[in-house]
Amino acid sequence: MIIKENVAFALVEGDSYTLTHKGKITQKKGKGHITCEVVFRTLNTDRKVNYNTTGLIICEIKRWIKIYTKDVPPDTEKTTYLPNSKKAKEYIDKWIHWESALIPENSAINEIGFAVDFTKQHFVRLNDKLLEPNKLLSYNQALFLLLGLNAIELGKQIRNFPLLDGDKPNEPIEGFFWETLQNHALKSSPFVVNGKITSEDLITLAETNGFFRKPLQNRNIPKDAAEKLYKALLDRRFITGEFNDLWKWAEARNQLAYLAKKLKQKRILGGECHKELSYYIQDPKPHTKKPLKNIKDPANTSAIDTIVVKLTG
Repeated sequence: MIIKENVAFALVEGDSYTLTHKGKITQKKGKGHITCEVVFRTLNTDRKVNYNTTGLIICEIKRWIKIYTKDVPPDTEKTTYLPNSKKAKEYIDKWIHWESALIPENSAINEIGFAVDFTKQHFVRLNDKLLEPNKLLSYNQALFLLLGLNAIELGKQIRNFPLLDGDKPNEPIEGFFWETLQNHALKSSPFVVNGKITSEDLITLAETNGFFRKPLQNRNIPKDAAEKLYKALLDRRFITGEFNDLWKWAEARNQLAYLAKKLKQKRILGGECHKELSYYIQDPKPHTKKPLKNIKDPANTSAIDTIVVKLTG
């Protein structure tokens, strides 16, 4: 498992994100300034929910907090004369408190005499345990897990979170949660009985709808070796993308062809090395007449050679 630190999700003015029926997020990039940024203290390659999903939820909460903050004056004597100002301020304060506890990667245990260590991912592991076999989950725990949020804090830092299995709430942020595809899938699922769902059924629901990321098929490189390869290529900027997705190749096509050959020589890949590597790295020109296996080696192979030596040394 690879853990990255301080990964930022940024929402730019004009950005448009769409969650498809298969749970995949598509993005239409805007050209304006950054309107919202969410920093994940850590991210690991085994995160079940795409961090963009969680980032979008947090940005929507921040947007409504900002709107309400503009409409509510600071604590002055005049505040008491404004209609609903107290109620609005209570609403803001509640969500500011809740928002701080929503991302499991951004919560950590305070150990006396030690600096807070987010890389231990204490709350990430606690949330993962909720998905172990034979667990009976509440409706809200299930919804939080589908959104990549911190289900462990329900009833603790996040008290009295409304149950969203009925009609749409009047409050804007709760209404946003109610409208998510995840909530609608949960609301209509026969797996939910008396407001509860088993961990096994939740995983089935999540994988069927694409809310949990599933490892791609036909990836046969041992996971430790695959993670080393991913990190080495990412550090050299040969690829972009997340570990559990298809990696996008950012260099010349002949370098990709040569990488496949070298991995075959080191017995990391088998006889159909180019095809096997395609389950990890997307061919930048898949429809060209010349397949990767017929491409000549590049003039300069030192970068690929160094990466492969590190993998096998």
